[in-house]
Amino acid sequence: MTTGIPGTPKRKSLFRLSPARSPIDARYCVAVAWSSGRVYTCYWSSFDTYEGCPQRFLWSRGWGAIDVGGGPGRKKPVPYRRSEHHAVLGIVIGAVLEDFYNEELWRHRDGLQERLEAILDKQFKLQLAKKYIDYNQAGSREEMRQVIYDGVFNYIGKTLKAHKLLGPYARSEVDLVGYVNKYTPVGGRADFIIKRPEDGPLPGITILDGKNSRRYKDPKKKGSMMTYTNPDQLRWYAMCFYLAYQQLPDRLGFVYFRYPHGDPVLDADGKETGETETGVDWVDFTKEDLKGLAARAVEVRKGMDREKFPANPSPTGCKFCDYESVCPERTAQKAANRRTPKKPLDELDGAEGFVRLGWGGAFGSKSE
Repeated sequence: MTTGIPGTPKRKSLFRLSPARSPIDARYCVAVAWSSGRVYTCYWSSFDTYEGCPQRFLWSRGWGAIDVGGGPGRKKPVPYRRSEHHAVLGIVIGAVLEDFYNEELWRHRDGLQERLEAILDKQFKLQLAKKYIDYNQAGSREEMRQVIYDGVFNYIGKTLKAHKLLGPYARSEVDLVGYVNKYTPVGGRADFIIKRPEDGPLPGITILDGKNSRRYKDPKKKGSMMTYTNPDQLRWYAMCFYLAYQQLPDRLGFVYFRYPHGDPVLDADGKETGETETGVDWVDFTKEDLKGLAARAVEVRKGMDREKFPANPSPTGCKFCDYESVCPERTAQKAANRRTPKKPLDELDGAEGFVRLGWGGAFGSKSE
């Protein structure tokens, strides 16, 4: 775990949430803790997965002594392997920038690029050996390396420089752990935490999460592009930071490695829009937002401890699930959707037409 942030207070108290709503709840939670012998810290990814689909959480991680096909407490074997090239790109970019910050490589500019490239190549080689890559989807190794290279050096040369993302305290992969109540330990691993002097630009504490995903067409706004992010992820990190240090961060933001500061913004057709990338999307938050997340974390943990893992299929959520093809609830939902008649087009109301039969055309008919 990274050492504490200078100038921040130590843990004193937590959110004013009651640890249990009744003596029955308290006895139940204590019984679960003693019987399972498991201290489980709920991180953002587990929280988000459980809220989206408790069954997916169970199948992808395992829980207690429940056997879902891989043995008691183990995850369910995936029906087929997905290419993990996207994970490789993000992991290697993160590993290079982790050393850049945590080893303070930025203090020694002579030979910095060569040192960072050496870290990049080492981590890239390690991840290629660990992960399954379908090169039909991923492209060549050279293309993958170029994406990583551009992500690292465009961040350092453009986004970091523009937003002053260095300071007396600048660390990567910071583990933030705290307790909402004594039954609900929570954690977050922030990609970057920057603390800058109060009398300079962007003063105070900034928490950032890096994204390497591509943009896709915005279904709600024709011709525009969007990147999927969940602002609650950064608010979760802010909650964990508050629990650890009793202090709110000053700002939260998503960093886009593929879209660094100063690059032209492109539309859905790849044409320049006349705007320029900022490199960071800032996320608004209040203390009430964090209290709401804390209350949700308590409910999620209660569901886990009571082994409530119902399926919650949805087209958007299941699209990214490794178990969609073997999920009975998703299969039934898709079948029901196929049987549901679609709403007629309003444009066809009152329309008339006819079919002229004859021997012309492929099957002896012609429509008009």
